[in-house]
Amino acid sequence: MNIAVLSDIHGNHIALERCMEYLEGQKVDAYCFLGDYAGEFPGIEAVLRILHRVRESAPCYIIRGNKEEYQMSGLGDGHPEWDAYPSTMGMIRYAGRHLTPEDLAFFAALPVTDCIRTDGMPDIRICHGSPRKVNEKIYAGKDVNKEIFSEVKERYILCGHTHEVMEVREHGKVVWNPGSVGVPLDGSGKTQCMILHGNSETACWSAEFVALEYDVERVVNEMKENGLYQIAPYWALISESLLRGGIVSHGDVLSRAMALCEQENGECIWPAVPESCWEKAYRELIGDGRTTRL
Repeated sequence: MNIAVLSDIHGNHIALERCMEYLEGQKVDAYCFLGDYAGEFPGIEAVLRILHRVRESAPCYIIRGNKEEYQMSGLGDGHPEWDAYPSTMGMIRYAGRHLTPEDLAFFAALPVTDCIRTDGMPDIRICHGSPRKVNEKIYAGKDVNKEIFSEVKERYILCGHTHEVMEVREHGKVVWNPGSVGVPLDGSGKTQCMILHGNSETACWSAEFVALEYDVERVVNEMKENGLYQIAPYWALISESLLRGGIVSHGDVLSRAMALCEQENGECIWPAVPESCWEKAYRELIGDGRTTRL
């Protein structure tokens, strides 16, 4: 039994297509998608078409991530005053405009955690962040891991959300993170996925991590063609930096921008992060070595 595992696509259908092309040449019996289908890139509709096509042709386990929950909650709706903060709100609103009521109903029907059960093999708990919270990150060696893992009866856990390839063996659990299809944080500029191999003789699972080169320039061109650098200026520049091998995440720059905002104004309440603070944080953490100009 071989299971393909993919997480954190974030609207990057070009990276997803590359992963699927590779996986279709492997002996894959089922697919597992760990959430965050919308996000930083303009291919949201294409990503969902691929998901629906795959689940019609092969056994699939599909759960939702925090990006889907943002859209289900209507986070990008209303509040015209938030238009003044495009780098904070732009991509959330962009995704909302490219999702149909049927898409939102599909997200709502997805579980936040599930269990893969296969005859003769140990069960696998799947989640986006952690089994107890969609936006909780699992890292090796964290004190909270003992508490998280004690609430899970399965030995094996699959998670995403961190955008980092990971294997953790702690407190009697084996945790694997396949990294990110759409926007990895390892600086490689490659798309990532994973194949779980099941050995029925030993009743054990093993992980094969996969990293693939793909057409990053095509993604950048799609971002330009769809106006992302105007819709979410510094957010898009960070996305481009990561595509080209950067390692500074959107969250890192947002945190610094909010700190600068607080220094200047005495407080900073999300999403009211001025573009001037985004610019300062971006230049401080990433620099001016960009190919796309605002």
